[in-house]
Amino acid sequence: MRRRCFRLLAALACCALLCACEGFVPGGLLPSGNVEDLLRAPRQSEQQNAVQTALNLYLGESLQLKYPRGGSEPDPVILADLDGDGAKEAAVLYTAPSKGQNVHLAVLEPERDGWSVAYEVMGLSSEVAEVELVQLFEGSVQLCVGYANANLTDKYLEIYDYRDVTIYSACRQPYDAYRIGALTGEGLQLAIACTTTEPGASILQLFAADGRTMALRQTAALDARIEHSTGIYPTQCGAVHGLIVDGATALSTASQFFRWEGELFRPCVEDSEERATVLSQRPRALAVLTPRDLAGTGETLAAEAGASIPTIRAARRFYPVDWVDSLSEKPLRRYGIYDTQYHYFLRLPEVWRGRISLSAQSDTDWQIRDAEDGRLLCRVRIADRSAADGMYLEAAQLVEEKLLLYFSEACPSAYIRLIQNGVLVLE
Repeated sequence: MRRRCFRLLAALACCALLCACEGFVPGGLLPSGNVEDLLRAPRQSEQQNAVQTALNLYLGESLQLKYPRGGSEPDPVILADLDGDGAKEAAVLYTAPSKGQNVHLAVLEPERDGWSVAYEVMGLSSEVAEVELVQLFEGSVQLCVGYANANLTDKYLEIYDYRDVTIYSACRQPYDAYRIGALTGEGLQLAIACTTTEPGASILQLFAADGRTMALRQTAALDARIEHSTGIYPTQCGAVHGLIVDGATALSTASQFFRWEGELFRPCVEDSEERATVLSQRPRALAVLTPRDLAGTGETLAAEAGASIPTIRAARRFYPVDWVDSLSEKPLRRYGIYDTQYHYFLRLPEVWRGRISLSAQSDTDWQIRDAEDGRLLCRVRIADRSAADGMYLEAAQLVEEKLLLYFSEACPSAYIRLIQNGVLVLE
């Protein structure tokens, strides 16, 4: 009940804010273009304000900052040493009335009495999907900007290399998802997953540094069942490196595994005859189960979900889930239950697979029982954070509540430790 109240209050607050966007605010009618700024409630530093003022004076008009929708850099004014000279430059993502609809990027250099515009270029679309800083080339950092249209369906990646008071393009590619990192274990690479012009065809591309540009090293076809990629995740098992490409299929979501061998990323297959590509699939409703490094070891696992386990109170709340990895000789699997209402994964002993039943007494209390004789094994309770634990053991802090566990005498102590330490909160 408390959770629903919080959600209702949040929804009412959002409605009030959106309604205010159509009415009067101090200073006059709010332009529609500033709704995004209001929702983000930006707090710029004095330096960022000074940079924006200098750019306004340079343009001779008022600019609108373009906030990234995601990525590691949340601000449209980024202060960083882009050319490796020891002083921080300012990179600004913006639009202006005289510049058209596309986002522009300007780099400003610091001066004794302020900032001066050194160089500016037009971006690849009208929105900024994501931004990050990364050092691909020796001596400086590069600015990676993912541009997109309004609904983020068409995205374009550009990597900017600022040197000699000039912005150079080190890479420009369409993409659905990308990842920069030590993907093969040596140096940094860029992996891009994108949809091609061929219907239903998606590819994985690998780029590596060649001088001051990113050169294409490999192109591999993705499984035909993946219609649109949503993420790329590096993984490692011992000395073996790999990639997991997450994406949407016609009826579900899926993860495809690639192994680095022979200087190429090769798709993992079911058997030596290469009859089928390994895919880990889950219903669209469980898209939150993206690949994760559960143990912090660098080994990323992908989720594979079975049919929902119905209870009297809910038909599609609990799902059996396996977290799997295909890089090791004996693929690692972690079995458990995912609760879609409170967004946590409860790891269970492998020997319980197919031998337990679930029952829910209420939205905040459910039980795991032996399917054969009905004996109680474990009771799960969702409680307010201030509630007393009593006979329960606290296993995790959720968004607004905490997760409590009670174990019966029928549950061995080794299983208790596994379950209590195997809770993964996904929100």
